[in-house]
Amino acid sequence: MWSRDYTDFSYLWHRRTKKTTVMAYKIKYGIFPNPQPDEKGNTTYQVRHTPEGTMNEKAFLAHLKYHNTYNTTMMQASLIVLKDEIIEQLRENKRFRIDGLGTFQMKVGLKTKYDEEGNPIKRQYTDPNKITANDVEVQGVSFTPDPSFVKALKDRTSTANKYGRGAAGKNQPYTRDEIINFLNSYLKENHSMTRRQMERALNITQYRAQKWLDAITSEPYSKYYCKKQGTTYVYYRYGWE
Repeated sequence: MWSRDYTDFSYLWHRRTKKTTVMAYKIKYGIFPNPQPDEKGNTTYQVRHTPEGTMNEKAFLAHLKYHNTYNTTMMQASLIVLKDEIIEQLRENKRFRIDGLGTFQMKVGLKTKYDEEGNPIKRQYTDPNKITANDVEVQGVSFTPDPSFVKALKDRTSTANKYGRGAAGKNQPYTRDEIINFLNSYLKENHSMTRRQMERALNITQYRAQKWLDAITSEPYSKYYCKKQGTTYVYYRYGWE
């Protein structure tokens, strides 16, 4: 497997010059050989996303608490209820659909058997009448994303060569100078900025905007700082308030 960085493009907008600059953030992917050769015997390849870690419930709630106005206690309670309800409805042999997100469905299969050494044995039946309820078990849950959910993801993630660039993985990621130029232009005109305003101005995700703001305000001798006003974090440049 080969690992590559594929870069996505978002627009950086400079208010003073009305100039649009293309920026990029990396989408990780790996290149894998297909198990079967093509009709000519050649090895072909596929690409798959290679995620960097997982946001679990604890991290998600901490993220909401820091970056949004949601009541995290209520959010946690809602997540517990949602998980319980999904399990309950699947047990009732129903699919569970969340509009705008997708559909959960139970996956069943033949129970796994093990030999004396603890190795799994693949079970096969030639007579379907010999399969009873005792041979069947729950093996997982499938998730089918809602088309609108996939569309929203695609809208925020470019495809290869969308802007006529070279081969995937050859484009440059975000640069600190581009972000600093944007902050200077925006704050000189508006004096303050929220994370959401940065998202909209740059057409980037909440995560990407917050990551840049956290990085820049935490630098030694940073010219930028944030101050909480009510439930919102507002960003400033020293001397430009």
